[in-house]
Amino acid sequence: MVITAAISGTMLVPGLFSRECTVVYAACPEESDCDDVGEKGASKDEATLDQMQRSKLEDLEDSHVRFEEDMYDAVTVAAFGQLILELPTERIHIHPVWMFVLSAPLFGLQQAALLYLRLSQDLGAPVHNREETESLQAFLPLAKTLMIYTMALMLFPELLGALRLMMFLVNPTTWTDIERYKSEWLPCIWSPFCVCPVSLASEMLKFCVGYVVLTDSVSIVLACNSVQDTIFNSLALTFLVELDNKLWEVARSVFHLRYEGEQFKLRPEAERDATASQVWGIRPRSWLHRKHGAAALEACFTSAVFMFCYCRQFLITEYSLRTDTLPMARDMCTLWELTNKNSWVGELARCTLRLMCFGAHPNGLLQMVCDPLYGGYCSPKFRRIELNDMYEVILAEPTATISNMVTFAVVLLIPQIFQLAFLPERGEDQAASPVSTWPTSSKARNPLRASKKWLRRRSS
Repeated sequence: MVITAAISGTMLVPGLFSRECTVVYAACPEESDCDDVGEKGASKDEATLDQMQRSKLEDLEDSHVRFEEDMYDAVTVAAFGQLILELPTERIHIHPVWMFVLSAPLFGLQQAALLYLRLSQDLGAPVHNREETESLQAFLPLAKTLMIYTMALMLFPELLGALRLMMFLVNPTTWTDIERYKSEWLPCIWSPFCVCPVSLASEMLKFCVGYVVLTDSVSIVLACNSVQDTIFNSLALTFLVELDNKLWEVARSVFHLRYEGEQFKLRPEAERDATASQVWGIRPRSWLHRKHGAAALEACFTSAVFMFCYCRQFLITEYSLRTDTLPMARDMCTLWELTNKNSWVGELARCTLRLMCFGAHPNGLLQMVCDPLYGGYCSPKFRRIELNDMYEVILAEPTATISNMVTFAVVLLIPQIFQLAFLPERGEDQAASPVSTWPTSSKARNPLRASKKWLRRRSS
């Protein structure tokens, strides 16, 4: 009966199919062939069982939460046990702390490069260069505006991915709905209380780098005196953002690391409900859970924060053009004032600079660039932008400001609200199709080929 089912192509569960094929091999009448085929069948049966254990995540439903292949996202992936170290005899799940140890120096390197890039600029120079020729005066402002918007578009995926994962991590139901690695040795180090702060800090570092590059790109572009300098300086800033991808490629090649999937997997519905019922403050199947509105709600919060960041960036750019000062110059004066304060805020600023510069405090260079006593440029003209200044910009240019904010809302916020109101997430009973139980890998299909081969040899 087992042989007939194998020939007809009946879909069987891989584990049962492998055990049934072992019975067929044991009933083989030829002793020599039986030993040979039995040994091969046993080894293939073990390989099939190992393949079933490795493909456990593939049988679970996707959560539609994606991540990028970079060093910061690797910390979040490791927090759910999907970062694997491949060895010849076993597979090791990497703890997120080890990936964060590699991500923290990367953040310091990126911030140090941005800091010295700011100090190397002529921060006191005006935005509108009076020495430009008439032809450049007609074309250069348009080129600068295009490059500012181009930089914002290039940084859009980086910021959006980090912000989405931040919202995903702060949702408490994430740690009850998503499949996570369970260690038999010291399971406490894999608990959400240990891995969530590390992964959340990593995503915050990634977002911080992207946002600082976004704000500095405006000053770098406005300070350029030619179209060529505008393009090259913008490319240099994007290179700093891409350092996390390059470091991940190095770490993946050296340590033989890999992701176990392209997105996180959902636990079965019964397991999700049982886990949520054991956690205080979380109700099963509430609107915070996956497939009950969590994804759309996270998208709305992400889009709202994103819209605020881009609207603020637009107002800062407009204010810089009106006052003929670079936004980067205001930021450096604010940082210089913080480092001179004899308070916990000043001590925190000084410690942050030491960490960013790996112990080498750039206070001397900062004093020479910013302090007026040493020929610096800082003055009341370069004070920090306040809310009243942004309000004056809106009153001065109401049409341009409102049109840009409406554009940001239409592109970022309105689609998420529409999804939340009219396109609710589908439940498991409305899922597209169940996962097929037919063995798809070559190792899982080997027992089927062996049984057919034995039948052909028997019939001849």
